[in-house]
Amino acid sequence: MSGEPGCAAILLAAGTSSRMGAGRHKLLLPLAGRPLVQHSVEAILRSQARPLVIVLGHRAEEVRAALGDYAADPAVELVINSDYAQGMSTSLRCGLQTLLAHAARLGQPPPAAALIFLGDQPFIPPHLIDRLIAAWRSSGRRIVAPSYEGRRGNPVLFASALFPELEGVTGDEGGRRVIERHRAEIALVEVEEALASHDVDTWEAYQTALRAQSGESDPQQ
Repeated sequence: MSGEPGCAAILLAAGTSSRMGAGRHKLLLPLAGRPLVQHSVEAILRSQARPLVIVLGHRAEEVRAALGDYAADPAVELVINSDYAQGMSTSLRCGLQTLLAHAARLGQPPPAAALIFLGDQPFIPPHLIDRLIAAWRSSGRRIVAPSYEGRRGNPVLFASALFPELEGVTGDEGGRRVIERHRAEIALVEVEEALASHDVDTWEAYQTALRAQSGESDPQQ
């Protein structure tokens, strides 16, 4: 991969899990014997994306502890977003600023792109991440996203030229407005694994994830 433009990753793991109910934190829930958040981190670290910035917020120390050895991985940079309650945009901005600061601290050029991940999608496989990066390199498009049965999903890759626009997003959303402004610059990667798009954002969705993990059902059924 030497000489090819680098793509980093930002994992948004700061939210309050308000839809989960009963005071549960979705990222701490067990899935296949370990905290849910570890699944996303492991997939990213098994891909080409480097470095990985993990943005913490709600119950940050618990989530940090749940990361286990991944928290000390040299490819991982942890940051706490103190403004997480003001919405996802603050975590996105925090992640991008940390990513750029990380490169500057090491005396390296900033990454040429970044994949934005949501912490509650534990079934995204490493090969999908690498397919998105390959599509970005081959297509010349500034935005690359997976398409699940005709519907655009996550994670989404943004070229660094769009970082300033992403930092300008406000409210409780990620890069949706930036995507809408640049529809003509999107490359879609068709994904057959419907399970990869499953969000564990409610208790019912978590139960579905448990069944899917054990092979009992598919979230799209």
